[in-house]
Amino acid sequence: MCSAQHAAVNFGQFDWYGWIPNSPSTMRKPPPQQKGQVDLKYIMESLPDRECSSKGLGTVWSLTRTQENERFLGMYPDMYFTEQPVKEAIKTFCKKLDDLTDQIKSRNKTITMDYCYLSPNQIPNSVTI
Repeated sequence: MCSAQHAAVNFGQFDWYGWIPNSPSTMRKPPPQQKGQVDLKYIMESLPDRECSSKGLGTVWSLTRTQENERFLGMYPDMYFTEQPVKEAIKTFCKKLDDLTDQIKSRNKTITMDYCYLSPNQIPNSVTI
């Protein structure tokens, strides 16, 4: 469960934070004290400069990437189990993960923006970043 929750929360961050006005890492001006006193010029002057923006983007981008050698749910590159019941359980588990992945891919075909963060083939086996 921890890896699925982490994938759902972590890997979608760049989708949101990748556009600075959505969630700027810093602001150069204080928030207005009253509604209706802010114009576009004030907003643009408030947003972080390019250096701060690029540092924030770089941080979020690097924290939301998977590793080249990432192991995802159901991947067992080293088979430590020798008992047949355990091997069968792993096989059943992997089949269910594949079926779930197929269901998610099928649902994504019917929507404008894919949601892939809880697809088993996108969920790392651990919460390492």
